[in-house]
Amino acid sequence: MSSKRTQELIQSDKDHLIHPFNVIGQTTGIVIEKAHGIYLVDTEGKKYMDMSGQLVCSNLGHRRPELMDAIRLAIENIDYQHIFFGHSHVYAIELADKLAKLTPGDLNHFFFTSGGSESTDSAVKITRLYWGNMGMAGKYKIVSMYNSYHGVSGMSTYVSGLGRGALQNPFGPASPGYIRVPSHYAYRSMFGDVPDTGRRSTDFLEQIIQAEGPESIAAFIAEPVMGPGGSIDPPTDWWPTVREICTKYDILLIVDEVMTGFCRTGKMFAQEHWGIQGDLMTMAKGLTGAVMPMGGVAICDKVYEGLKGKWFRHGFTYTGHPVSCAVSSAALDVYVKDKVAENAAKVGKHIKRRLIDEFLPLPCIGDIGGLGLHLGIELVNDKLSKAPLDVEVQNELKRKMLDAGIFIRIGEGWLGNRIFVTPPCVITMEEANKALDIMKPLFAAIKPGQ
Repeated sequence: MSSKRTQELIQSDKDHLIHPFNVIGQTTGIVIEKAHGIYLVDTEGKKYMDMSGQLVCSNLGHRRPELMDAIRLAIENIDYQHIFFGHSHVYAIELADKLAKLTPGDLNHFFFTSGGSESTDSAVKITRLYWGNMGMAGKYKIVSMYNSYHGVSGMSTYVSGLGRGALQNPFGPASPGYIRVPSHYAYRSMFGDVPDTGRRSTDFLEQIIQAEGPESIAAFIAEPVMGPGGSIDPPTDWWPTVREICTKYDILLIVDEVMTGFCRTGKMFAQEHWGIQGDLMTMAKGLTGAVMPMGGVAICDKVYEGLKGKWFRHGFTYTGHPVSCAVSSAALDVYVKDKVAENAAKVGKHIKRRLIDEFLPLPCIGDIGGLGLHLGIELVNDKLSKAPLDVEVQNELKRKMLDAGIFIRIGEGWLGNRIFVTPPCVITMEEANKALDIMKPLFAAIKPGQ
C-alpha cells in the first residue's frame, strides 16, 4: 500500500493532468520524485534503473553535475534574450560554433527550436523555402517512410508514418504534399517475404520519385535508426543508396537525428556509420541531455547559400533560449571529454550480443534490432506467424519490470509490440549486466499462447 502522500498525488494527477500517448484519466500509479545517474526514485523511495533513457533523450544520465552547473551559471547571468530580428547573445553564438565543429561535413549553419517536432516542422519549411528561392516553388512534396516517426506537431505529424495512421487519423485530414514509402523493416516487410527488403525499399523510393516527378519533390526525410518504430537499423547499403538517389534527382535529404544524435548509436551522429551526410539534419533530445527543452536544424552550405540574403519568416519564442543554449554547450563538452560515443558503442555491442544470445531464443521474442544503445526487442505470441504478443501480457510484463526496479518502454513499433532498450549512454558494463540479469527471467517466464 502506497503512502497517503503518493495516493493524493496520483489522485491529483488523474484530476488535472493529460498525459501524452495515454488513456486520459489513467496513470501507472508511480510518481517519480528524484533522479541520479541511471536511476529514478519514486515518492515511496523505490529505485528504478532507467533502461529507456526516458524518451531516449537522457543520454548523459540524470543530474549530471556539469549540466547543472551550466544552468546555474547561465541563469545567474541572463534569464532570457530572444534572437529574433538579428538580435543575439553569447550562448547561442558559442553553441553554434561548437556544433559546427562536431556535425558531419558542411552542416555548418543552425536554426534552434524547442524540440524535435519543431525541428521537423522547421526543416520541412526550410526545404520548401529553399526551392522557392531557387525559382522552383513546385518542388514542395515531402517523402517519408511508413513506420517512421518525426514528431506530432503540424508538418511533423504528416511526415510520420507510425501506427498505421494512428498519429494522423484522429485529428482530421492531412494537408497535401506528403508521400510515404515502405521502409527497410525486414522482420515485417511491406513487400512480403523477400530476400532484400532494404533494396526493395530504395528501389520503391526511386520509382515513386520517377512517378511523381522529381521536379515536384522537395525532400526525403528518414531516421538513421528507426525510433518509435522499434529501434530498427537499416541494411549496410541502405543509407548510401538513399544518398545517391537524392543527389541523382536533386532532392534534399533530411536526416532526422533527434533520437539518434549525440552518441546514442555509438557515433556522435548516426549518419557517420555509413559515411553519408544529409543536406539538413534535425536535432533535439540529447542536445541538452534532456535537462532543458532544446532542438535545432543543421543546414549544409549549399542550402544556406540559397537562404542567405532573403527573409526568414519563421521562429519560436524560445528559439535559442540562452539557458538551453548554455546547457547544450556544456553537454557537447561532456560528450567529447568523456568519450561517451565510445562507451555507447562498447556497452551497446555487449548488450546486443547478450540479447541475441540469451533473449532471442526465448519463445516470446521474435527480433532484436538497433545500433549502440538504441536497441529494440520484438515481442511475439508465435515465432512462426510473428503474431504480436497480447497487449494484456505486455502490460503485465511492464508492471513486473517496474516491480523489479526496471523503468522501460513497452509498446513501440508498427504493431505496438517492441521494447526499447535505450539506457543513458553513460551506463557502465556492470549496470548493463545487472539490468539484463533482472530482465531475462521476466521474459523467460512468458509462455506465449497459453
